[in-house]
Amino acid sequence: MNWLSKLQRIDPRIIYALIFVLLSVPLIMPLGIPLDISPKTRSVYDIIEGLDPATDVVLLSFTYSPAAAPDIHPQAVVVVDHLTRRGIKWVGMSLVPDGPMMIEKITNDLEARGGTYGVDFANLGFKSGEEAAIAAFATDSRVVTKDFTGRSIDDLPVMQGINNIKDFGYVIEFAASAFLLNAWIRQTVDLMGVRMVAGVVTVIIPAAVPFYHSGQLQGLLAGLRGAAEYELLMEAPGRAVAKMDAQSAGHLLVVAFILIGNAAYLVTKFVKKD
Repeated sequence: MNWLSKLQRIDPRIIYALIFVLLSVPLIMPLGIPLDISPKTRSVYDIIEGLDPATDVVLLSFTYSPAAAPDIHPQAVVVVDHLTRRGIKWVGMSLVPDGPMMIEKITNDLEARGGTYGVDFANLGFKSGEEAAIAAFATDSRVVTKDFTGRSIDDLPVMQGINNIKDFGYVIEFAASAFLLNAWIRQTVDLMGVRMVAGVVTVIIPAAVPFYHSGQLQGLLAGLRGAAEYELLMEAPGRAVAKMDAQSAGHLLVVAFILIGNAAYLVTKFVKKD
């Protein structure tokens, strides 16, 4: 029964190598592990499908930094892809200092694909003040006089007719902070009746779900899985689906090793009793 003892003492290097392979393969060739589409994700998709490209401009708030990007940036990418596919214009802003960099990654890609900055989309940059900044922008969006590149807001066609937050067709908040998500809801949804959906990092999902059930948020993307579900709704599986495949494969391997180790231990113990 020496092999049973070996199963309980597998060289960690073997485990790490297997994990590396199982995480790498899905990122290169997605496995397509099935995902159920949650009603929260479908609501966001349906809302964007219902917007009017001729009149609606969407405000996107990128309230996250690179540290949270692996969990939430794929949401922003796939939502912007949906807006672009439907020809809906959008304006991005951020309440965290490095948020504009996340917006710029998306706008640079859109420009490379033929989009026109200032006409189809714009980056208003970082606005300090947290909840006070939200309140000020909500009541008078012209408190922002220049965009992230230093251009006057008056020179951006996408901002024509936008004087306060109610002039946007919808607000989408990508949040890594429960406090700032609450602030957006307090200052815009509760006080001004603005229509809002949100995408959040996994760790604050429990804080965000009550707002969805109360109707204050009309849709909710939950972590990386929310982005993967959205990609499936778009019929364009991408990085989020691949990352979910890798995550699932890694979890299955860990569970397999736990089961193997415990089974070997129980068999060894039974044999020793005999």
